Amino acid sequence: MSDLTTPNVDAIVGAKNTQIAAIFDDQQQVAMGIQTLQSQTDLSPQQLTLIHPKDEGFNAKLEKASEKIGKRLWHSHLILGAAGIITGLIFAFILVNFGPALTQNNPMFTYIALISPGLFIGLFVAGLIGLRPDRDEIVQTVRSAIRRGKFALVVNLKREQSVTSVRDALSANSSKVIEAIQ
Repeated sequence: MSDLTTPNVDAIVGAKNTQIAAIFDDQQQVAMGIQTLQSQTDLSPQQLTLIHPKDEGFNAKLEKASEKIGKRLWHSHLILGAAGIITGLIFAFILVNFGPALTQNNPMFTYIALISPGLFIGLFVAGLIGLRPDRDEIVQTVRSAIRRGKFALVVNLKREQSVTSVRDALSANSSKVIEAIQ
């Protein structure tokens, strides 16, 4: 009955960084799903977040640590942007001192021509790292479900908990189960 569309992330990163969302058609299915989870797993109630239909604050429930994510993005842009600048400086230095006559005769233009792309490439890589397309599937699925009047149950796993057992317990009552790396 469940639709497992993502690969098993437990094997890749472990349970500590895994979030599982299950979509339910009605309140009764949610109650049965929670009861199944409590009987078959060792999840605490603090690890479960229920998102009701038409819930306007579902984004905060899905991304509880958004401040941490913002800091990580800021730091990655600073570090990779600086790395790009340094890489551009090193290549420009080599070309100005040992390169063809064109680069030796125009050191300022050589530095500008290599620092700028270094900076942009560093920032571009930082942006690619921050995109997190694996998170997009879980967010879009939950968003679509609550707009259609369905319920979503989000489970944030701890290190020692099994992704497979939680996913299997949710699949018994849910119409769709999705897992993603946090």
